[in-house]
Amino acid sequence: MSSNYEMYGAEEGWEHPDVGDLVEIASKSSLKTEMGVVVPPNDYIKNDHLWAQVLLDNGKMKVYPKRELKVIQRGEG
Repeated sequence: MSSNYEMYGAEEGWEHPDVGDLVEIASKSSLKTEMGVVVPPNDYIKNDHLWAQVLLDNGKMKVYPKRELKVIQRGEG
């Protein structure tokens, strides 16, 4: 996958998140951060390369813009 941060509206140094990656999501509305694993996208976003579906550590599934995800650890594969 391309890591062209400009195409995603991200900052320089950003890494493209892939399925299986452990990511951190910084909330814009609070000081807390969440962590989760990128999972295969649902039908609504599977053709949109700007979004990723994440299984959060609290068990919830959410969709985020990829530019807001910080890769902590690459998945194996």
